[in-house]
Amino acid sequence: MVTAELTRKPAPRRFAAPLPGDALIMAMVGASMVLGGGGIYNPQTEIMLELVVVACMIPLCISSSFNRGLGPISPMAWLLAGIVLWLPLAQLIPLPPALWQALPGRDIEVKSIALAGNPDRWMPLSMAPARTFTALLSMIFPALLMLQVSRLPIRSRRWLCATIAAVGALSIVLGMLQISRTGGSTWSLYSYVSTNSLIGFQANRNHEADLLHIALLAFCALIAPRLMDGRRHLASWFAVAGAIVIFLTGVLMTGSRTGIALSALTLALILALVWPALRKNLPSAPRLLAGSLALAAVAFGLLQLNSVHRVMLRFWFTDDARSDLWIDAANVLHQVWPLGAGIGTIAPLLAAAERLDALGPTFPNRVHNDWFEWMIEAGVPGIAVLVLVLLILAILAYRAFRLSAAPDSAPARRSQTIFAIGALLIVALHSIVDYPLRSMALAMLASMAAGFLMMPARSRPGGGSMMLWIKTECGNIASCAGNFDRLSDARGTILRERKSQ
Repeated sequence: MVTAELTRKPAPRRFAAPLPGDALIMAMVGASMVLGGGGIYNPQTEIMLELVVVACMIPLCISSSFNRGLGPISPMAWLLAGIVLWLPLAQLIPLPPALWQALPGRDIEVKSIALAGNPDRWMPLSMAPARTFTALLSMIFPALLMLQVSRLPIRSRRWLCATIAAVGALSIVLGMLQISRTGGSTWSLYSYVSTNSLIGFQANRNHEADLLHIALLAFCALIAPRLMDGRRHLASWFAVAGAIVIFLTGVLMTGSRTGIALSALTLALILALVWPALRKNLPSAPRLLAGSLALAAVAFGLLQLNSVHRVMLRFWFTDDARSDLWIDAANVLHQVWPLGAGIGTIAPLLAAAERLDALGPTFPNRVHNDWFEWMIEAGVPGIAVLVLVLLILAILAYRAFRLSAAPDSAPARRSQTIFAIGALLIVALHSIVDYPLRSMALAMLASMAAGFLMMPARSRPGGGSMMLWIKTECGNIASCAGNFDRLSDARGTILRERKSQ
């Protein structure tokens, strides 16, 4: 009788649900995309977002069960957060009269305080301390998110990509209702918005375009690792192609000219994401021709829509107020250089510097060039901070991409690195003609992308809370201090013995 040994096939890998800590960080990202797009004219939703972030941070700080599977916070995350938050804090420190009265652009303020009978009053560097304090509070929450994202392993970061893609898709659905005005409603979350455009959960068409680009990259970064196992995965390829059509159509319907132009960058990044899989299974010439014809048919169909005609006409719209804004902003920069006017102070400064021949029905609230606006508000110290942050991000991106190219690296690590670099590039390039980082939604996504560039934590069965980590570090410091005291005592004993001899 011959007995055959039965071999059991390995069970298929089950879809792992997010851990409690992952769910809280996902909630922060999702809430930021939904509630963080109102801008300065719609602050109510941003206050709600800040309350949500605080509610999610409390368990992550005090409960070990919510830290299960999370690693320690990356030292680079602490460094970046400290560098970014240091500047507005320094601008709020009261200075003696001899110092602040000598700052450029303070003549009117000095005379006003002297007329009020308080010439010896201490004042901070910021020309509008309340606005700088508000800006500081708004900067804290993206920094908190970056700290938490740096703790996530690769698997948990995939859940964040899924969250971004899902909220981006919901934003398109809401935007379609806004354009169609279904039921006679505007379907907008805010009172002050870009009209006749797909804006979704945002108030500004440019911010919605950036959000959709980032959501599309997140979806492709989620799917790309699956395509690299050598199989055909036709359904996944169709999903990527469908997502490209849907999300880029959404970008087109926003009417954002720079957002539409950035579609070329997004497509290049998607090609970089799927290239390893595409290179293994290059389609034949007939399939390439069929795909090209299908894309051409979709593009031709879109061009027949009246709404798309209105969008395309914006590219020939020459009456743009940005040039006047930049002239006024240059005058402001000349007045407050080299130390700046304070983070968040640009609106009253632009209003005061607006030329009579540039007056219009709208109130200037931004420079529409975030790099330029940062120079005005932060001065030379801000430029130094910006250069340092960009240098750190460049080092992190280079290291992450180099490590993701290692043979033993997980495919998802490479996809997440490209996604993070792409999200930061989109925000940086759009900042040349707009102010994406002044939106809480995009600031949170940018800080999350910075967290993605940091070394992912290794998944482990247990984790400690931040309070436990602080206690452990304090214990280590106390232990080092005790060792130093013992070494000092031993050294003193040896010196006394030598003197006695």
